[in-house]
Amino acid sequence: MYFTRYRGTMRPSKHQHNGQLLLFLMVMVVTPGMRANPRKGPLQPMTLSSTEGADIPIYLFEFTPTNNAVKLFKVTGETYGKFFILDGWLVCNMTLDREQQASYKLQIVGVNENDETVEGPEFVNVKVGDVNDNEPIFTQEEYIGVVRQNSRPGKSFMRVSAMDLDDPETPNGKIRYSISQQVPISHGAVYFQIDNVTGAISTTESGYNSLDPLNEDAYQLIVHAKDLAPLSLGSNTKVKITVKENLWKSPGEIKLMENSTDPHPKIITRVEWNDPGAIYELKPKEKMAYPKFPFAIDAGGNISVTEPLDREEIDHYVLLAYALDENRQPLETPLEIMITVEDINDNRPVCDEAVTMIEVQENENIGSPIGVLKATDRDEPGTMNSLLNYVILDQQPKNPEDNMFTIDDFTGEIKRFQGTLQKQITPEYILKILVTDKSGDKGGLSTECIANISVIDINDMAPIFEKSEYGPITLPEDTPLNTVLIEIHAIDNDEPFTGSSDILYKVIEGDISGTFKIITEESTNKGMVQLAKPLNFEECSFYNLTISATNSEPLVAGVEYNSSSFAILIINVTDSDELPQFSKSLYTKWIFENASKDDSVLKVEAKDPEGGGVSYRLNDPDDRFRIDSETGEIFVKGELDMEKKRYYEVNAIAVEENHPQKSSTVKISIYVKDVNDNAPKLAAVSSSFSICLPAQKEEKVTIYAEDDDAEYGAPFKFSTDEITGKKINIEQINATHASVAMMFGPHTEEIEYKIPLKITDNGSPPLQGNSIITVNICKCVEGNKCFIPLKEQSGPSKVALAVGILVGTFAVIGLILAVVLLRTKRRKSDKIDPKAARNEKEAIPLARC
Repeated sequence: MYFTRYRGTMRPSKHQHNGQLLLFLMVMVVTPGMRANPRKGPLQPMTLSSTEGADIPIYLFEFTPTNNAVKLFKVTGETYGKFFILDGWLVCNMTLDREQQASYKLQIVGVNENDETVEGPEFVNVKVGDVNDNEPIFTQEEYIGVVRQNSRPGKSFMRVSAMDLDDPETPNGKIRYSISQQVPISHGAVYFQIDNVTGAISTTESGYNSLDPLNEDAYQLIVHAKDLAPLSLGSNTKVKITVKENLWKSPGEIKLMENSTDPHPKIITRVEWNDPGAIYELKPKEKMAYPKFPFAIDAGGNISVTEPLDREEIDHYVLLAYALDENRQPLETPLEIMITVEDINDNRPVCDEAVTMIEVQENENIGSPIGVLKATDRDEPGTMNSLLNYVILDQQPKNPEDNMFTIDDFTGEIKRFQGTLQKQITPEYILKILVTDKSGDKGGLSTECIANISVIDINDMAPIFEKSEYGPITLPEDTPLNTVLIEIHAIDNDEPFTGSSDILYKVIEGDISGTFKIITEESTNKGMVQLAKPLNFEECSFYNLTISATNSEPLVAGVEYNSSSFAILIINVTDSDELPQFSKSLYTKWIFENASKDDSVLKVEAKDPEGGGVSYRLNDPDDRFRIDSETGEIFVKGELDMEKKRYYEVNAIAVEENHPQKSSTVKISIYVKDVNDNAPKLAAVSSSFSICLPAQKEEKVTIYAEDDDAEYGAPFKFSTDEITGKKINIEQINATHASVAMMFGPHTEEIEYKIPLKITDNGSPPLQGNSIITVNICKCVEGNKCFIPLKEQSGPSKVALAVGILVGTFAVIGLILAVVLLRTKRRKSDKIDPKAARNEKEAIPLARC
């Protein structure tokens, strides 16, 4: 039941028509009335909104006049009998439908008693808000589509479409598609899918693999379309799909015989797209895979080979055939086509080596393999075209008989067959071998190869010394190393310059210390006996050496080295007066710089190999050390100071007492170690500072310390004694620097301070140095230096100063006059003809502006 609501603002104006008043009263009876929170304001451009299907009347806005002359407002424009002004309210008295009209453009004016416009006109736009009152409607009641077998998943073959009259910018008008049912369906497999936004239908992975017109050639789908509103509306449609055979199939592997004599180009296969009008294209699967691409495809999908193929060049090709649309976009994935090139016997066997070199020992047993002759055939491996057969055609020389060797028919392995090998009689054999493909059958291609078989001498002869005993030879003990003492020689009758005849000489007895070595001269096989270590008469004055002669290769079975392969060498050593020998080749010593006079440094020791006495001398350029001439002990002689010199090099000399002309020298390196014997001190630049007047309450200076001890200097510690009435604060900056803050109070008069400073080094124990920082608070000149007035000068000094000033003044005046005269002379010379005034060697100056 409805009740009439009455408000004073709702009463009609006296200017309103009676019909309007009646309509208003009727509306008031059947509607719930105006909103609880009305909108109100002056007339101005604005946009108002209302939802379609809202209850009427709809009170949109109450206009309040800003001009007292306004008696009422009027509305014109797209009113269509739906909008009017009631006591200042813009009212809609008909139900709005956004699908009929989404917005209304109204014009509002305020008029006076004479119906004259005094406010406005202003434009008011009324927008109609959408509600979900329209369901999606498919454009067709039923859709028909065709899908090819093996259609690619996700590639659409048809599309459905629905329309929704609601606002497309809101969920009410946005449509989503889905497949609600597939008939028939087998084993629960879904063969089709739909793009929920576009409505495009394609196969699923199962459909791609399972659709087959021979099994089932027709399917029906129920497709549902709904909007996205919270309470969505939707509708359904039928989609009938026919499955057809897919013509886009690979022809599979194609075999082509190489070197075909048929006319080219030659059609070898064909591909076909499912619908007419496709553009075909053929490419190799891998770019740059082949030096040339001897295939082509025509507009009908016919694939041709354009020239004869060579299997030995390329034995197979992989092609990709494309079907493209009018925009040259692929209609489907390309087809992979395999081309296999079949072999014909068109290649002769080829010898791996122009001459196959083989070596065989004289005593090689009958039947032993001695080498392999290798040949290859470029025809297809594993076929008769490349199966090779080996036959020996000829042997040269035929000595001692023919057929000394045999060869395996299929492997080419060569073996000893018969006869006796003797290098001295026949050093090598030449075999001519025929290699034939097709296993040597009729029609095979053949090649002749050569094998060179060299007979190797066996080591069946032991070396024999020319003499069983060499020497005796006499050597002074000071004979230089590597001197050839004597030549020895053994003879081997095996083949020269081979491992069977090369001789190795070795001392096997009589040389425990390894004093001697024997070098074999390759060209003569002679042995050169040399010294490997110095001789020492006092240790050994006589050698009885046993020397062996052997080969680098072992002797053959049954042959052994005998007594003729060994010889004796006798050597006598004579005594020599040798120089004294120090026990060390170099002496090194570290001592502290505070070592006292006569402190022992080190002791050197030398001996006379002949057992005589030795005395010592010292060569010391700095005269800091002395040596005891009898014991060789070295002592400190003079003061050492590491800060002045940290390394001394002296030479100790050992002299034979009985032969003073014979002496030896050894170098001694003495390093001086630092001790903490220097107190730290202020650097000169840190001992005096100037502070310019007027001085502040607190002044800071930076000080720097140094220490002559390299190892026991920084880091330093700074401190100071207190000064009565003055405060001094020291802050460490780094290992060598500190900041000194002087809080002496403000100064207006010149004064000098002496600040005692204590500096401690890092020694153990540390040393402390005392320094003074002089601080002058003074009147300053340029560079923050204190101004120092000149002292009163004496009478003669004043006279000399006055004379000096006068002489200086006259000198300046004279210089000025000289410059003026010079310029005057130049001006006059400028008037002279330059060509007449200069000689040929003078340079003409550049003109001046």
